[in-house]
Amino acid sequence: MKPKSRKHIQALINLLEDEDRHVSSMAMEQLLTLDGDVDRLIAEFQEAPNPVLRGRIHQLGNIVKLRRERTSLINEVVDGKPTIWDGILRINRQYNPQMNLRNLNRMIEELASRVPSPISTVGMATFMHNETFTFTGEDILGADLYLLEDVLAQHVGAPILLSVIARHLGEMYGWNALIVLFKGKHCLYDEQTCDLVEPAEAWRVTRLNRDDKLHPCADRDIWLTILCQLFLSALLEGRLQTIHRIGSILSRLCGGEFRKLPFPLGS
Repeated sequence: MKPKSRKHIQALINLLEDEDRHVSSMAMEQLLTLDGDVDRLIAEFQEAPNPVLRGRIHQLGNIVKLRRERTSLINEVVDGKPTIWDGILRINRQYNPQMNLRNLNRMIEELASRVPSPISTVGMATFMHNETFTFTGEDILGADLYLLEDVLAQHVGAPILLSVIARHLGEMYGWNALIVLFKGKHCLYDEQTCDLVEPAEAWRVTRLNRDDKLHPCADRDIWLTILCQLFLSALLEGRLQTIHRIGSILSRLCGGEFRKLPFPLGS
């Protein structure tokens, strides 16, 4: 792509001040193609006296940050680098850029401080049940069931996320379990004791036989499941920007190009 002249760039900056959001959005899209130069422009105009321009420059900066985080997340997931917890945090931020990480960390630390030690499989199931973490089975496509900050605040979540939270807490105390699919439901499985914990069934613990069929979920499987659910939630709510952010990650991880899909899924 031919580099844009300073005169052209200044014209785009001027269009950011336009009251017509369609015009300013088109200018913003052009500025986003500047790659490294966009950082210089953000630094130059982020304290502009015009409040409209200042607000749109800040918006431009947020878009750039989210895009870079999305690219980094995709590359690291492909390489298997992030922990399951870190991957979900970053996916959640793509759905909700206003996610309060400090508040989330505070909630998980407070919860962890109440976990009895040493912890067993039955003990973890009992703890999660006593903390009233539940899955109601209602509105299974609600985004709040798949967002860590919401689940930690409301103690209501999808079985897959409840399993992730329980395992994360257990790992802090040396307790390890697999996240598995058993009869179509996400559960926790202790390979040493053959105990199965079912978050969707009031954290019921069942001793399985060695030949009982279950499907261990890899980290990538869990990330993709949560991405799919958040994507469907965004579709139902008509959140076009979120559809694009989550859909782009899904498409790249599944080997496709999201931009080639028809509107409103692509461009």
